[in-house]
Amino acid sequence: MPKVTTETIDAVNAQTDLVSLVENYTHLEKRGYDWWGCCPFHNEKTPSFHVIPDKKMYHCFGCGAGGSTIKFLMEMEKLSFIEAVEALAKRAGIPVVYAEGQYQPSADDTFKDALLELYQKVSGTFHYFLLQTPEGAKALQYLQERAVSPEMIERFNLGYSPANRQWLFAFLQKKGYSQEFLARTGLFSTKYPQIAFFSGRIMFPICNRHGQPVAFGGRILEGEGPKYLNTGDLPQYKKRETLFAFSQALPQIRKEKTVIFCEGYMDVIAFHQAGITNAVAPLGTALTEDQVKLIRSFADTVILSFDSDWAGQEATYKAIKLCRLAHLQVRVLLIKDGKDPAEILMQKGAEGLTYLVKNSILDNDYLVQIAAKRFDVMSPEGKAQAAAFLFPYIEVLESDIQKESTLQRYSADLGISSTALFTDFHQYNQTKEPVPPVQKREAQKHIALTMTAELRIVLAAAANPHLFKTMRAELNSDNFEDPAAKDLFIVLEECYRADANTYDSLLAHCPSDTLRSAVSNAIIYGEFAENPEKLVRDGIYYIKQNALQRHKELIVRKLQAAHGCSSVDEIQQVNELLAEKLHIDKMLAELKETM
Repeated sequence: MPKVTTETIDAVNAQTDLVSLVENYTHLEKRGYDWWGCCPFHNEKTPSFHVIPDKKMYHCFGCGAGGSTIKFLMEMEKLSFIEAVEALAKRAGIPVVYAEGQYQPSADDTFKDALLELYQKVSGTFHYFLLQTPEGAKALQYLQERAVSPEMIERFNLGYSPANRQWLFAFLQKKGYSQEFLARTGLFSTKYPQIAFFSGRIMFPICNRHGQPVAFGGRILEGEGPKYLNTGDLPQYKKRETLFAFSQALPQIRKEKTVIFCEGYMDVIAFHQAGITNAVAPLGTALTEDQVKLIRSFADTVILSFDSDWAGQEATYKAIKLCRLAHLQVRVLLIKDGKDPAEILMQKGAEGLTYLVKNSILDNDYLVQIAAKRFDVMSPEGKAQAAAFLFPYIEVLESDIQKESTLQRYSADLGISSTALFTDFHQYNQTKEPVPPVQKREAQKHIALTMTAELRIVLAAAANPHLFKTMRAELNSDNFEDPAAKDLFIVLEECYRADANTYDSLLAHCPSDTLRSAVSNAIIYGEFAENPEKLVRDGIYYIKQNALQRHKELIVRKLQAAHGCSSVDEIQQVNELLAEKLHIDKMLAELKETM
């Protein structure tokens, strides 16, 4: 792995606004000089994630995650150190300089970058076909009949894939793309690599959080085949981790702290056209835990807008449980007569959709309505079935107070005595695995180190890197008894020799999460900010004294073991040990005088 010069790392740190970077992943609010928000690394309802702009550091009190600017991007995007530096440098317009000449990225990195570039170009090509060619006229007419405005066509970069399934392959080969590369892009059939995966379809580009096209959804216009097709997983795209229109919806989600989950692409576009721009959609599958995780740092309320049929009800129930486990409030948008948001927009305009959003109902109201429709709640058997249907929802509620009040409410709604309902719920719970708190699971990953005197001294040097030069002139790694202090000293030495005395380099070299967390805390909370020179100087004396004392004790034990020796060699060894002991005593005396 090549090394980026210290000058590049320093420039990236200096020119990257950590608050702006973090706000791509969670909502922050300013308190005094610092910023706070819900942690993007674990589920939490009360903000415990702390960003300190002047130190370019972050820390979560809940799960222990912490570090600096580059470390944050590494963790959020699962990047290597050099990838994170390059990404931040590109964002800031900084040239990346390498210590050992130009860096040659790995084949995987090169392929991923090439895919992003290709999808950007193909997205533009499909958009051109929709608006500028006779072949796309039918697709454009369909969108106009569905009242999709020209503004939405542009905003979502909608397109049309030619019906000729061999056209795209020939076109891209003329642009210089190899057959081997195209076979891995997800744009072509796996069995017939020259046949386009999408043909004769309205194309919906699926973008990452930065607005870059990474995949496609395609709606058929005529003929046989699935109504919708979606790109499969690729290096730059994971379906279960991505939401359609997330990059377009994020500003409004931040503002309202509310997100609307829709059934599909056309529903999202209808909401956005109505001015309700916090709508997104999962990608051809039920809502996933990863997709909920994507929005939970920006929103505290979810509105679900799925179909009203049986499958839609099941999808809504699953989504309710996922969102409740993430500590989100949930409401359900009810559309009667089987109409979808796009039809509501056509028939009743933006006001019709706005009315439905404002009158969405609480998730517990929705579920009891569904239970009453599915089961004969006038009969004992139906009451038992309805209760069993509702228990999984009650189980995932955050607090015992919520569970108790919901049980009491359902008791009244279903005409069941609260005692009977509580008893049945308790029995149901006995048969289920308890749902462990997510925050507890995350926190278990970060077990605190024992804070010894040695570790505190090396942490002081870590928090004030300019002092390590003094420390290394007096000490080496063998002087340390505490393994964590020894590890940290070695890390500091590696960074010093590489001329990379930055917090990012230090944290990147830490061998464990626990040590990394301890270093982050030392930097963030300024524990060693007051008179660190004296602390390090006194610490050097303490460590040297202890190291010499340990060595002296070892010699004394060897002398005791050699008591009564008579051979010439043994007497010679004893004399050498005595001389060494005298030398150590002298060093201890000199050390005491210097301090």
